[in-house]
Amino acid sequence: MFFLLTEPISHLPGIGPSLALKWQKLGVLTVGDLLSYYPRKWEDLSTLSPLTAAQAGQKITAKATILAISHFRSPYKKMFITNAVIQDKSGSLRVVWFNQPYLRTTLKKDEEYYFSGNIGSYQGHLTLMSPVFEKADHSPLHAGRIVPIYPETVGISSKIIRRVMKTLLNTIRHQPEILPENIIKEYRLVPLAAALENIHFPASEIELKHARQRLGFDELFFIQLSLAFIKQNWGKLPSQPMPVPPDFLANFQSHLSFILTAAQTKAIHEILNGLSADQATNRLLLGDVGSGKTVVAAAAIVAAVKNGYQVALMAPTEVLAMQHYQNLKSLMDKFGVTTTLLTGSTKLADHSEIASGQIDLVIGTHALIQKQVAFKNLNLVIVDEQHRFGVAQRYQLKNKAGATTPHFISLSATPIPRTVFLSLFSDLDVSILTEIPAGRLPIITRLATANNLEKIQVLINKEILAGHKIFVITPLIEEDTKAERASIASETQNLAKLFPQARIATLHGRIPAEEKLQIMQDFKEGNINILLATSVIEVGIDVPKATVIWIKNAEWFGLAQLHQLRGRVGRSNLQSYCLVETKMEDLETLDRLKAFIKIRDGNELAKIDLALRGPGAFFDTQQSGFLRLKIANLLDEKLIKTTHQAARDLIQADPFLKNHPELKQKIQLNILPHSE
Repeated sequence: MFFLLTEPISHLPGIGPSLALKWQKLGVLTVGDLLSYYPRKWEDLSTLSPLTAAQAGQKITAKATILAISHFRSPYKKMFITNAVIQDKSGSLRVVWFNQPYLRTTLKKDEEYYFSGNIGSYQGHLTLMSPVFEKADHSPLHAGRIVPIYPETVGISSKIIRRVMKTLLNTIRHQPEILPENIIKEYRLVPLAAALENIHFPASEIELKHARQRLGFDELFFIQLSLAFIKQNWGKLPSQPMPVPPDFLANFQSHLSFILTAAQTKAIHEILNGLSADQATNRLLLGDVGSGKTVVAAAAIVAAVKNGYQVALMAPTEVLAMQHYQNLKSLMDKFGVTTTLLTGSTKLADHSEIASGQIDLVIGTHALIQKQVAFKNLNLVIVDEQHRFGVAQRYQLKNKAGATTPHFISLSATPIPRTVFLSLFSDLDVSILTEIPAGRLPIITRLATANNLEKIQVLINKEILAGHKIFVITPLIEEDTKAERASIASETQNLAKLFPQARIATLHGRIPAEEKLQIMQDFKEGNINILLATSVIEVGIDVPKATVIWIKNAEWFGLAQLHQLRGRVGRSNLQSYCLVETKMEDLETLDRLKAFIKIRDGNELAKIDLALRGPGAFFDTQQSGFLRLKIANLLDEKLIKTTHQAARDLIQADPFLKNHPELKQKIQLNILPHSE
């Protein structure tokens, strides 16, 4: 039978409404979803072993006939036991299964099966223990071959998935190509249909390798093609240049209370040159925590407003949007730039004033892309921590500029491995801040344990007496009933006991926006000594007098996230400390935290994070098509470079993909739903 990729899986044999709901939990709604539901690993059960060569502790696959079989219920715990003797050309072996009563009607004496399982000892005899089995009168699915193991859920096992996939073999074998023929030939890729068949039912290890290479190429290629298309076409619509006078930077510097670093000055020059060009800037400003990205963005904002245009700055959280508002407003006031804040719960901005152009700078969250928010002459869009937004959201904000294309600047403090950068940000020009402002001391990072709790108390009390601020971070808000993780609820009482004289406040995502703003203000001004928070403070929070961050259950955070949290302290010339605490004693957890303590390079930590935790360690699920990597490896720099080059070559030859409408349709559906 042949099925269309758009058909619901309920049309497949053996999948009714109840099972379809279980498939839905796995994200599988259509036949197309099912074809791309790739195995998480493969087990090679294709090599047959003679039964007489079996040894205890081995895992074997054998093709053998059942000589004898019996079923009985053991008086001990009333366990149902199936005993069998199987035989191949070399000899015989005992087999036993426990608590599988259905075997009474499944296994037949004198019939030949494939058996795969571990060799152990039962009642003093060498025994094949509870093997998987399958009749040998047809092409095997579950034994006697390379067997795919899938991500599972309750009610849907790998065995069920393999059976369903088999019904799709005819559909798989007739899948049309989606890549241009010249790319398939140039990069020596196997046909798509062969790749799909061999990813689910590999005939050999080499076929499996070729299938993974082809499907990984496809995933990365379409990301790269989307980014190349963005970069090629971003500035094709009318764009308004924003030149600045020669003395602009000197005038900007004169309004600051500190001297810009060489890296900041270089980045500002690069951005101002881009803003003055006829084509729209599309630039990433990348800098480690505390490197001073905000003041670089401020220079761009002032340049845009002095040219008569509006600016939108979008942040991923209300807390960060509020902080940008607080930090930038005082500086913008010096230049006569009117600034307002717009978030989901706090709307300090009057929409009519934005639409009429009375407001120059609008700082906010996703609320900026609401339909009712209109700009008069938006010409600069700044997105902080861009990887937390989907590409569609970027385009929604871009479209607020109307017929023209605004200049676009992304800010990111998240350390990004080179391979991830090549994969996900190759559409952007880059400015990098490599320096930390002068006078800042390295943050002392230590492992916090029950044994050094007294020392931690002494340190924190000392810092509080000096007028410094303390962060305490927990992974949860509500108390963990299993007492595995610290929470705001549990730590509030603990901290009150440890530091009875301290003024303690809490901050998390459920607190109303106005209250968050007041808490952060009180913390900065010294009305609060200890701020107990979740990772809501992970990005961008700037409290110069914060000198200690104590991270509870550090094993629940990725290394890149821990690095971001560590960056909440050490933002002045004061000595600062990062304390990471864990109750876990396994070597993997301790090795990760030791790496964090030892390594201060965010990019190095990010690379380790990527290897251990995958792309989810960096990117939110809002990333639309960017997170749909099912088989490609973001550490495979060779393949990333290959697909990057292939996409660039195709866009150079066909900038608007007029000769490849099917490719354009695919990237527009998956990545660019709002592109022109």
